[in-house]
Formats: sequence, structure tokens, C-alpha cells
Amino acid sequence: MNRRYAIYGGTFDPIHIGHIAVADAAVRECNLHKLIFMPDYISPFKQGQATASGDDRYAMIKSVLHYNDAFTLSSYEINKEGPSYTIETLEFWDDIVKGDLYFVLGFDSVLEVDTWRRGEDILKNYPLITARRPGADDEAGIAKIEALRAKYGANITILDMPPVDASSTDIRNRVRSGESISDMVPKEVEEYIIDHKLYK
Repeated sequence: MNRRYAIYGGTFDPIHIGHIAVADAAVRECNLHKLIFMPDYISPFKQGQATASGDDRYAMIKSVLHYNDAFTLSSYEINKEGPSYTIETLEFWDDIVKGDLYFVLGFDSVLEVDTWRRGEDILKNYPLITARRPGADDEAGIAKIEALRAKYGANITILDMPPVDASSTDIRNRVRSGESISDMVPKEVEEYIIDHKLYK
């Protein structure tokens, strides 16, 4: 069997227990050799007070890699300092990894992949991994995924895991209002946010 790698893209602002649960389930269910967290670049012009820098987001992800031996991290998109298109990132890494390359993404994003730049190429050439949303009725989404499978021959795995109710937006809002975030992020991330006075 070919070695299997996956890129898990996102802003991760900050990384939270939901991200980690999805990554862990992806490694386990899809027999991944490595899962590469790929934080995206945020333009300095778009940064509000509640946005962490690329260095901070990278450091927070780095602090939780020990949760699974398959977890690793890349600053590829942060270092590009501009918009990163998923197909370009996947093609770049496809040339590097010696094996099959998967892409992990949120449920809402899967439903929009066909509208992305060269979305058809993503759907035809790269297996996708996603998870159900907390507190959402995903029947319409499942139907859309079935349609993508039928139209493009897309290989889309919906992880067999309970949805985890954690969101980066909620975490940033809690920090701003002085509320605890200990139930939404690993202790390493909470300590980093406090030590570096993020999201104030």
C-alpha cells in the first residue's frame, strides 16, 4: 500500500480541540502516515485586533503536534505571503510526498469545492476528508457530496466521529470578554494565548 499523506488547511486562529479531533480521526480512519497542518496566510491589511500573526498561529499548532505521532506542520502557505489556491498547494506537495495525497477540510468547504479555482481538478485528483458540523442538519450536505461523487468520481470520506462544538471565532470572543477557553483549546494553546496576550 502506498504511504498516505494529508494536508489539513485552514486559518487555525487559534487551533482548537475540534481541529485536533478531526486530524486525529483522519489519521486513524484513513490510515495516514503523516498529516500536515497547513495554516494559511492572512494579509496584514486584513488583520484586525482579534487576529494572530502567522508566527503565532504556527507556534500554537507546533505546541500540539505531540498529540499524534503522525502530526506535522508546514509554513508553506504563510511564507508565500499572498493568496494560496488549494489546487496549487496540492500540486506542489504532490511532487514532494512519495505516496497518496489527501486534503482535509471543513464540511462547508467540501460543499463549495466545485466553485473553487480548478475545483474540478481537486475533486477528480485528490481524495477529500471531512467531518460533520456540530448542531447542524447535514442531510442537504450529504446529498451534495453524493452529487459530487457521482459527477466527478470524487473520493470524499466523512469521518465517523461525533461533531466537536468548538469554533475559533467563539474562542477569540471569549478571550476578548475575559471568559475561560479551557474547554475549547488544549492547555498548551491556552497558555500561549495568555502568555502572548493574543485576541485582546
